[in-house]
Amino acid sequence: MAALVFRTIDYCVMAVFLLFSLALGLYYGCWKKQTTPEEYLLGNRNMHLIPVALSLLVTYASAISVMGVPAEVYLYDSMMLHLYVGFSLSYLITAFTIVPLVYPLRITSAYEYLGQRFQSRSVQLLGASIGILQTVLYMSVVLYAPALALEAVAGIPLWVSIVVVGIVGTIYTALGGIKSVIWTDVLQCIVLYVGIIATLVLVSE
Repeated sequence: MAALVFRTIDYCVMAVFLLFSLALGLYYGCWKKQTTPEEYLLGNRNMHLIPVALSLLVTYASAISVMGVPAEVYLYDSMMLHLYVGFSLSYLITAFTIVPLVYPLRITSAYEYLGQRFQSRSVQLLGASIGILQTVLYMSVVLYAPALALEAVAGIPLWVSIVVVGIVGTIYTALGGIKSVIWTDVLQCIVLYVGIIATLVLVSE
């Protein structure tokens, strides 16, 4: 079996993806400037259903799940799939109970709801602090997992992958707001599922 190595086209695809993400951030941050916090954070609440849904999809389908779940199932059988049954049921319950309660309030985050519900800025800040801590810990693993794969197949040092992807993600998010995040996620979704389909086709030959 031939060794898995990056070819020129692989490096080109990776570079184009990173440059496109940066370009989206620059487009929404510099050319198509967003003048209000609601536009920057919420896309004026008028983003189309499909890109938002695709963005949510790839938000949960990180490198951890794409690489880790197949390895887990291969090594330890499919018992962990019961976890996703529970996830699916929780999403359905949320859609019919929590969303109808929260959506009419026109709030920007769950932390704002905490502040309103308990009439306490301290509770809101505590919830936001826990959320930030959880996200930082989660993102460290999400950045580390693909960096390991790139080091193995592309020869890119681990720290270079983490720094480059982290910087690119920070720039396009900070400049372009939620719109650049959503459209970058749409591109990620396309690349992700094209890659999965290509992998299935190749291994079935």
